[in-house]
Amino acid sequence: MVSVPPPIDDSGTPAGTSAPVGDGVPDDRRENANGPVASASGRSEEASPDPSASPSEREEEGEREKPVLLRSVVKEVDSADGEFSVMKGEGDVMGDGPLTTFAVEVEKGLPGEAEDFTEAVELILGDPRSWGDDGDRSMQRVDGDDADIRVMLAAPDTVDRMCAPLRTNGYVSCANGNRAIINQNRWVSGVPHFEGDLETYRIYLINHEVGHTLGHGHVFCPGEGEAAPVMQQQTLDLQGCEPNGWVHPDNDPDD
Repeated sequence: MVSVPPPIDDSGTPAGTSAPVGDGVPDDRRENANGPVASASGRSEEASPDPSASPSEREEEGEREKPVLLRSVVKEVDSADGEFSVMKGEGDVMGDGPLTTFAVEVEKGLPGEAEDFTEAVELILGDPRSWGDDGDRSMQRVDGDDADIRVMLAAPDTVDRMCAPLRTNGYVSCANGNRAIINQNRWVSGVPHFEGDLETYRIYLINHEVGHTLGHGHVFCPGEGEAAPVMQQQTLDLQGCEPNGWVHPDNDPDD
C-alpha cells in the first residue's frame, strides 16, 4: 500500500496563476494502489466474450462490454514516449449555457486504448452532475489548439515533468494553467481508500483536475459521513467523508 501524507493545510492555488496545482506531496514509492477493480455498486466487473472468437477478438469484445468508466484497466508504468496525440474528432455540445471546449490528449506509448480514456472524459464532463451543473455551462470536445481546457493522460515521469515545480513524485495528478494532467497509474489503479471503486475515483479525478483549470482551489470535508466535495484532496485522504466524484451529485443524470 502506498503511504501518503495528509492533505496540505491550505485551500490550494486557483488555476490561472503561474503555479501548478496538485494534491500535496506524496512519497516516492510507486506501488499498485488497489486490488481487484469493482464497479460503483461494489461488484467486480467480468466480461463474457464470445468463445468462438480469436483471443484478440475475445479480448476486444470483452473490453467493449465493460462500462465506459471501467475500460482499459491495464498495468501501471513509470514512463512512456513523452509525446502526446490529440484525439481527433469533435463531439456534440453537451448541456446548456456558455460553451467551454476541451481537447483530450494521450501520451504515446501508454498501455490501454486512448479511445477509452477519451470516451470516459466526454462521459464525465458531459454529465449534468459535472461542471456544467445542468445549465450553467455547456461542454464540447474539440481537437484544436484553441480548446479552453486540455485533459491529458500521461505516465508518472511525464506528469512530474509537466507539473514542476510542484512535486507530484510519480503519484498524484495536477493542473497547470488550462491543462488537467492525469497520472496514468491513478487512472488505472485508483487509491486504496476508495476500496476498489475505480469508477467513482475516475469520475473524481477528471472533475477535480478540470475544476482547478476552471479556477477552483482545494476544500475540506464538511462533516463525518457526508459526500466529499469534488475539490477535496480525495486522492490523499477522505477525512471522514464518503468518496464522491461529482461536482453536483444531486443533479438528475438523465436531464
